[in-house]
Amino acid sequence: MKKSVFLVLVFSLIAMGAMAQKDKYVSIGIKGGVNMPRMMYFNNTYLSRLPQAWKFTPTGGLFVDIPVGEFLAIAPEADYVERGTDITYIHNSGAEIHYALSVRYVDLRLPVEFRIPIEPYLQPFVTLGAEGGMRLGGSIHIDRTNPIPLDATIEVGDVNMTLFHVGAFAGAGLRSLVSIGDFDLLLKLTATYHQGFLDTYTKEEKEESVHAVNVNAYKITGSRLPQGIEVCLSIGIPLKPRLDDACRSFSRDRYRPHGDGRHLFGF
Repeated sequence: MKKSVFLVLVFSLIAMGAMAQKDKYVSIGIKGGVNMPRMMYFNNTYLSRLPQAWKFTPTGGLFVDIPVGEFLAIAPEADYVERGTDITYIHNSGAEIHYALSVRYVDLRLPVEFRIPIEPYLQPFVTLGAEGGMRLGGSIHIDRTNPIPLDATIEVGDVNMTLFHVGAFAGAGLRSLVSIGDFDLLLKLTATYHQGFLDTYTKEEKEESVHAVNVNAYKITGSRLPQGIEVCLSIGIPLKPRLDDACRSFSRDRYRPHGDGRHLFGF
């Protein structure tokens, strides 16, 4: 029994190895998934202690996967992502306050993937890289119960959010080159942690030339740095030459009708 199970396992691995081609071609494709954004309040004890709820926002974009050597790849990408936070807390006055910040960005990213050298079908990898983005827009929503009830939404702009984002990320994933007949697909499932490096507070907020919008609990000290966890599925198409053209030409020559109207081997 054990010998049969072992043989089945061996032949299964051989079959999967035959299905999985060498992942050595440049691929282009799309990616999509979810982002769970938060804010890191650095050097601000009060705000850093406020509970942040986990939000789930969409993210996605385009990528190019470029193998460099046998176990290394770079994958430049352009992405849409939302950053921000969602905080609900009880103020010292007894008021229940809800503060939600949601900011949309377009990012340019440069991931570097280090594949773990195991074959055949699923290839684990670790990834790290740098990212830079520009703010597209967003909103700040605030509501409170007392002393004066408030429910307001304002647009994010230059006075309450810096324009650019710079950060880094790291994570892990699985990749596979799947063959469906003559058609190949590169699939990647990745989970990454992202950390922003630029303070998102504006100069106007810190100089108090504009009102800091987070009711009376918002104290502009330290830095507000974006964070996030992303889980994405990427689907790419390898850009490789059609190696079977010669065989197909041979096949057509082999089976096409000749002068006597007959096909070779009866076809």
